[in-house]
Amino acid sequence: MTTKPSERIVVFVTPAQKLAITSTADVLGVSVSELMRRAVLSFNATSEQVKAASLVDRLRAPKTPDPLNVALRQVAERAAAREARDAAQVARVASKRTLAAEGAKPPVALEPETGDVLPQTCDSGEDFGTPDESDGDASFPGRS
Repeated sequence: MTTKPSERIVVFVTPAQKLAITSTADVLGVSVSELMRRAVLSFNATSEQVKAASLVDRLRAPKTPDPLNVALRQVAERAAAREARDAAQVARVASKRTLAAEGAKPPVALEPETGDVLPQTCDSGEDFGTPDESDGDASFPGRS
């Protein structure tokens, strides 16, 4: 006389392993519990499927970023930002030189916090002044 199974064993598996186990049980026409019992008693019968399921899990696992690729990406981003800043600086200098050569007054720059008009200079250090400034204005140091 055989005894009906009455004890429970909980086994945690990955989704790929569960799929391999359930599909094998379906092909053999047995329940997953019966397949697991038979597999434990003759372990080599399912070892290849377990290995295949393990490979599938590894392939599906999220990959950590390669530290070298991350470092190279950061270097490239910093170089691009530096080039953009340099290009903007060159454009500002060229604009000031063009304005100075044409004798035109540059646009008025305001102090961000106070709203005061800032004196503007070109590369030579010459003060362009402000559009409404007079030479005798005492609010600009060094002017008489």
